[in-house]
Amino acid sequence: MTSGFRTVIYPVQDLDRAKALYRTLLGVEPYADEPYYFGFRVGDQELGLDPNGHGQGMTAPVGYWEVDDIEATLQQLL
Repeated sequence: MTSGFRTVIYPVQDLDRAKALYRTLLGVEPYADEPYYFGFRVGDQELGLDPNGHGQGMTAPVGYWEVDDIEATLQQLL
């Protein structure tokens, strides 16, 4: 079964400014607050901030599609 996009990770250069912005925008407190990742959960969605993303080649947000069985889903695609 496919659940759809559940997680989106945003590369950020100024983590402190991004934390403040997304706290205000989403109206919730983060569930993860680490130097390498800052994460929010809103309903079934996860929104993460990655301060190292740009250094690892991320130029835009990355969405992760959730599936129950990756092998079966891959076979369907092939």
